[in-house]
Amino acid sequence: MAVRALYSLGLDSGEVLLAALGERKYAVQSLAPLRQTPGKPLPPPYGRVAQALAQRLAAEEPGRPRLLMGMDPEFLLVREPACRVVPASRYLPLTGVAGCDAGPPGTRGVFPVAELRPKPRGEPRALLAQLMSAARTADRLIDRSLRWRAGGMPLMGWALGGHLHFSGVTLTAPLLRALDNYLALPMLLLEDTRAGARRPRYGVLGDFRLQPHGGFEYRTLPSFLVSPAVAKGTVHLAHLIVSHYEDLPRRPLDREDLHAAYYSGDKSLLRAAFRPLPAQLRALRGYTQAARYIEPLFGFIAAEQTWDEARDIRKLWCGRDRE
Repeated sequence: MAVRALYSLGLDSGEVLLAALGERKYAVQSLAPLRQTPGKPLPPPYGRVAQALAQRLAAEEPGRPRLLMGMDPEFLLVREPACRVVPASRYLPLTGVAGCDAGPPGTRGVFPVAELRPKPRGEPRALLAQLMSAARTADRLIDRSLRWRAGGMPLMGWALGGHLHFSGVTLTAPLLRALDNYLALPMLLLEDTRAGARRPRYGVLGDFRLQPHGGFEYRTLPSFLVSPAVAKGTVHLAHLIVSHYEDLPRRPLDREDLHAAYYSGDKSLLRAAFRPLPAQLRALRGYTQAARYIEPLFGFIAAEQTWDEARDIRKLWCGRDRE
C-alpha cells in the first residue's frame, strides 16, 4: 500500500505512515516525499539504494539484448448455455505450461482458473510460439465441449489477468510508468466494457510483483488471450517498450483527470490522450520488425473496436472445431 500510494502521486521514493485498521486493513495516514538538498548527499538509506540502482542501470546494454519475457495469461472454462465455470483443476495440473490457479476472492472451486505459462524467451515471436504450443497442450487436456473465455471479466466476479514477466532489465518506476502509459492505456481502449469491473481491485496502474528468478511480473493488464492478434500485438509492444522505455517520456496518466478516467473507464478522454503516443513508438529502433503485429492494435483503437469477452476463444487458438 505504501509503494502504491507513492507511485499514484508520481513519486519514486518517500516515507509513508500507515494506520492499522484491523482485519489486515490499512489506511495511509501521512506521506512525505523525499526532499534532496542541492549539493548534499541523499540521507541513508536513500543514498545506498540510489547508488545501487545507478550501478545496475549503468550495466545495462542499449536496447537490453538480454531481456527475457514470460507470461501467465488466464482464461475460464465455461459450460454453456448455463455459463457455468468449470474448475480448471479437473483437467489441468498445478504446474506446467498449461495449468490451473486460484480464482479471485469470493469465487468457488479449487483452482478454478486456467493459465497458459509458456517458457520464457528473448524474442517476442519465440515467446508467442511457446504460447501457441501451451494452448495446444491445454486443448488436448480439456473437455472439448467446454468453451474458453478471456479478457478482464468475462463473467461477473471472475477477474482475469494477463501478467507479463521480465528479467534482464532493472525494475524502476519510470519503466512501470512507461508500461502503464504505452501498454496498459491502449489495452484499456481495446477492452470490452465488461472488463472495467475488474478495476480498481485489479488492473491497478504500476502493479508489479518481484519474482524469485530476479525479474518482475507486470500485473496491470487483463488477459490478452481474447485473440491471437491482440496477444501478438501485446507481446511485441511490451517487448519494445521495455527495451527502450527511456525514449518514451510521455505520461498522460499522471494527469489527475486521465488517471481518474483510467479507473472509471472513460474512453473518450483516454483516446485523445493516446493519440500522440503511437508516433513515439513508431520512432523506436526495432519498431519496423514489430509493426506488423502492433499496427493492427492501433487500427482497432482508431476504429473504436473492442474485443468481445463473451466470445469462445478456443477455436481461435487451437484452430479446429470442438468435438
